[in-house]
Amino acid sequence: MSAAIDVNGLIALADQVRAAPARRLELTAACDGVAWLAHVPAATESCVNLLAQSDPRAREMPCELGSSSMEVPSAVATFRRWWPKAVIAMGDPGQPDPREPLRPGVVLWRFDGVTASPAIGPPSATGSAAIAALFAGLPWEPPSLMVEAAAPLADVEVEDLLASLVHPLRLPSGRWERSPGSWERYLQAWCCLGLLHHRPEQPWPTSARRRLLVELAYGVEDWVTEAALYALVAAAWADPACRADVAELVRTRYSLMRAAAETRPLTIGASVAQLVAITPEAPPRRRSLLDKVRRRPTSGQR
Repeated sequence: MSAAIDVNGLIALADQVRAAPARRLELTAACDGVAWLAHVPAATESCVNLLAQSDPRAREMPCELGSSSMEVPSAVATFRRWWPKAVIAMGDPGQPDPREPLRPGVVLWRFDGVTASPAIGPPSATGSAAIAALFAGLPWEPPSLMVEAAAPLADVEVEDLLASLVHPLRLPSGRWERSPGSWERYLQAWCCLGLLHHRPEQPWPTSARRRLLVELAYGVEDWVTEAALYALVAAAWADPACRADVAELVRTRYSLMRAAAETRPLTIGASVAQLVAITPEAPPRRRSLLDKVRRRPTSGQR
């Protein structure tokens, strides 16, 4: 079904759920099929699309892939993990340069030309085990419920959460194998939700959790950008006190993306537009520019 979503009504219902937990199922049902409210949108990069269309047996063979433009680091890294003998050639990144962060902060990727590699080491075995234990079995729910579900990640070191953004946990067998990239994208979103539980006693405007998520959201253009913005939006669903701040952060980041899309390809733009549309206190005019949020078939985990 394709229908406009009453985002304000959903957020109001989420606010009521805090006082009346029995309405959780009502909120979940109302969000069914909506990008970011019921599932993480699928990747759109050409290298990931090729993976989805390929025979798994072919991924054991050498492969050459050419792209006229640079694709985001997480997508290319995912392709390399799934197709280890592949050789990838990418074109010019374009301007404004997606390899350049918009604000100083956490550095996750280093670049040799257009080739990205993780700038930090892998997570600890303890951290990986803790993340996997929580993440593997939980469904995707509306943002305020996801913040609540991620609370156990408060016990995971921040360094492990950040490392897992660029060193995904081992792909489990099963449904994830049918949707290349979904495991990595869901995991990144979970790790950013985990950052929301870092130093929760600190006031939001000056908190470490806000600072880290903003640095990630305004860093190198990547799937991590989406994950960090999602966590900010989830924080706003869960806490009305930070809604105006988050609305401005998300709006500004999307405006910069729209400007970049005038001069070069932008694969994460539609997904971020969906995030803008579900952000509490996003201006109605902004929502109309996004063609409204539409219900879509889900892919990957529910």
